[in-house]
Amino acid sequence: MENELDNLKFPIGKYKAILDFNFSRTVEDIKTLESFSGDLRECVKGLDKTDFKKSYRDGGMNIAQIIHHFCDTHTYAFLRTKHTLLEENPSVKMYEVAEFLTTPDSNVLDIKDSLNVIEGIHAKWVSLLKTLSEEDFNKTYYHSFRDKNIILHEHVGMYAWHTKHHIEHIKMAKKNIKQKGKRTK
Repeated sequence: MENELDNLKFPIGKYKAILDFNFSRTVEDIKTLESFSGDLRECVKGLDKTDFKKSYRDGGMNIAQIIHHFCDTHTYAFLRTKHTLLEENPSVKMYEVAEFLTTPDSNVLDIKDSLNVIEGIHAKWVSLLKTLSEEDFNKTYYHSFRDKNIILHEHVGMYAWHTKHHIEHIKMAKKNIKQKGKRTK
């Protein structure tokens, strides 16, 4: 049962940090971040407000919450990138995902505003990332929850994984919708 739950929680596998810098891998991660907002819009195209209430598993975020979560966490990721570039190993602000999901903006079925923020943040974030040197990508920030330093290229890789991770959750929720006969498309 635990393995089945892990497969639902981590359909593409758990994130594995890669600590050695590889410029071509980082470029691929940046490309993932660059295409993300378009991939996300395509993934939710044709869904209605009823569909946005659906989840990929019992107790998991619904589709709308996943999108609002992307908005929150990727905004933080962009700001963490900037702090890392401007400060010596800054301690970054932490937040509890579950608490953020309790605010009214994370519980509306209209995802338009979050999609717009995601598109803008990713455009700005990717533009910044494309200007960085190897030295920049090896700068660090301190992650207090994990009690460790995070290397900027690792941070980029983690968020590239994060986009794929939750897009797969949305695809799983869409499959559940289709299988249960609530939607035919």
